[in-house]
Amino acid sequence: MTIVPIGNLILQEPERNQPGFVPELCRVIHEQIRGMVGRCLEEILESEIDRQLGRKRYVRRRRAKRQESKQYCSRCRTHQRQNFRRNGHYQRYLETQWGRVWMQVPQVKCICGGNVKNAFQTIRRGQRWWEDLKLEVQVEYGRGLSYRQIKADLDERLGSSVGLRTLNQEVLRLVPSGRPFPVFPLGSVPAVIRLDGIWITVMFPTDALRCDRLGRQRRVKRSRKVPILAAQGVWPVTGRTSLLAWRRAEGEDIASWQAFLEQLYEMGLTPEHGLTLLVGDGSPGLQAAYQNRYWMIPLQRCVFHKLKNVAQALSTPTGLDRPAAKAYRTQFLRNAARIWQASDEDEARQRYTVFCQQWRAQQPRAIETLTRDFDETLAFYSVQQRAAERNENWPAHLLRTTSPLERSFREFRRRYRNAVLFHSELGALAVTAQVASRFS
Repeated sequence: MTIVPIGNLILQEPERNQPGFVPELCRVIHEQIRGMVGRCLEEILESEIDRQLGRKRYVRRRRAKRQESKQYCSRCRTHQRQNFRRNGHYQRYLETQWGRVWMQVPQVKCICGGNVKNAFQTIRRGQRWWEDLKLEVQVEYGRGLSYRQIKADLDERLGSSVGLRTLNQEVLRLVPSGRPFPVFPLGSVPAVIRLDGIWITVMFPTDALRCDRLGRQRRVKRSRKVPILAAQGVWPVTGRTSLLAWRRAEGEDIASWQAFLEQLYEMGLTPEHGLTLLVGDGSPGLQAAYQNRYWMIPLQRCVFHKLKNVAQALSTPTGLDRPAAKAYRTQFLRNAARIWQASDEDEARQRYTVFCQQWRAQQPRAIETLTRDFDETLAFYSVQQRAAERNENWPAHLLRTTSPLERSFREFRRRYRNAVLFHSELGALAVTAQVASRFS
């Protein structure tokens, strides 16, 4: 073995000519890291005791300020920290991402002989998993690893068996409780909010019962598709976007969208605080719910979804081969997209009129789809004009479509696709919260 000094740490390096040099060196380094982590935690715990007692080690009690502490003696119930003194240490371990770490935890005793229970901020009484390991479990689950895959990795690292129920409890901590989303004060509200939903499959319990192999009564579950409604804020001046809120709903009907819009309103996302425009994909439920809550501001119909509906209604002339049919459809859609590339609303309406006259005879169904709710696709022009009057440049691509929110949904879909379906609603919400934190 070769002795390698690293600061105050002495690392014993294995001989280079022995087999398995690199694995043995990694093992030695890992052991030293665990020891350093334990010593760091011990120093932090000692500093917490110094703050609780109001004095450092070897300082007499009578020289400290007479002051009450949050801790108390279990026998005389006093809070006077002048009556408390250090009483050695006890050994315990803590599971961390570096493995099992052993440490010496300081104890405190009262002059009456009673024990003083210390409330440490670093570790809690009875805690076995430190916060870094809990966070790692949540991150690995968010990346798509199953409980059994995470368990196999932790079992090897910690040298013990980790329960699947323990992993499930740590993952479910991601589910927001109480008021899950922040309140936006005046001046911090985004000017534009994009609204859309993404569908997932969740198993819900029914009223029917069945007996499992152990004879226990279990509720029969049935799969059902439900949407996650999401709102993405846009600050057009800077181009910044952020996922503001999300909600599991029963569908994209009026009641579901109404509840979600009420949630946004309670968060301070109101026209009085600076909200100027909502952007949606044309959902009938959103259209109706919008009239009940945000009727005072315009609702922009997503141009991308409008063109997508037009493409579905487009019919290819007979006699064209595959490349020619593709070129025909591409030309049609590019000409249609030029309508919303106009500099102002008047020019957009002129392009719309010319386009309809040109294609109405050949594509009546596509033109009918384009004509439906066409005025709602031009709402962004008035908002853009009012911003220009304030000498602010709001790019049109930030105002007229929900496509950027759809691109954010790709990460959600990837994670949902790995899971196929969720066996509990809490599990689905935990995954959604973990992925949503990357876009907030």
